[in-house]
Amino acid sequence: MPSDRPAAGQAQPARSADEQRRYNAGYDEQPEAYESLRAAGHMTRRRVEYFEGVLRRVPGRVLEVGSGTGTLLRRLAGAHPDRRFTGVEPLPNYVEFANARSADLGLTNVVFEVGTGEALPAGVADGSVDLIISVDALHHVEDLDAVIAEASRVAAPGARWRAMEPNRLHPYVFLWHTVTAGERTFDAGDFLRRARAAGWRLAGRDRLYIFPSTVQQVPPWAERLERLLERVPFLSGGLALDLVKD
Repeated sequence: MPSDRPAAGQAQPARSADEQRRYNAGYDEQPEAYESLRAAGHMTRRRVEYFEGVLRRVPGRVLEVGSGTGTLLRRLAGAHPDRRFTGVEPLPNYVEFANARSADLGLTNVVFEVGTGEALPAGVADGSVDLIISVDALHHVEDLDAVIAEASRVAAPGARWRAMEPNRLHPYVFLWHTVTAGERTFDAGDFLRRARAAGWRLAGRDRLYIFPSTVQQVPPWAERLERLLERVPFLSGGLALDLVKD
């Protein structure tokens, strides 16, 4: 799934190579611009639809790791006022933006906190989370074992983790994440081996998206075709892994 990042040559704040590798820092100082990028379009609509389906099957408290400006989690929180949602994001200005937007919308069941997947904030207690969501976050992580350990710590018995990442089997996705500064490809096999060692079991996987994030809308026939073609491993732009904590 091509990343929602600025085009090559676009002006960006100067950052160290380490910061770029860690956070893919294209929009770090522009939460409003990043929010606009993630809040609309065909892929965004399908992403919300997908996680709505996950929430219908998995009850309890929800944690999103790498919540950005909070676009996805606010939509889910607004549709499920009886559920509790927490978003964790390393950029303080994104967290401030996300909480302000939540307040503007009158959402009292969602909160955003500063933290990373490797070191979740103290507000996320041990064994308190029933569903973990991560979207386009794990391929930016340098220490997957630390993220998995933190997810294991906060997961309640039987918790689910739905991880959605770019599909490296897709030629364009692989090329984009190989040559673009700040990007990496996501090795699902390596991640699953590490997760299994920490007590997570793969319960299923889904392949999604043919149209890139820049496409605003498609006609109904094109969406029906997309849902057929995305089942082919090298055609789907995204991969979603459904993990259970045994």
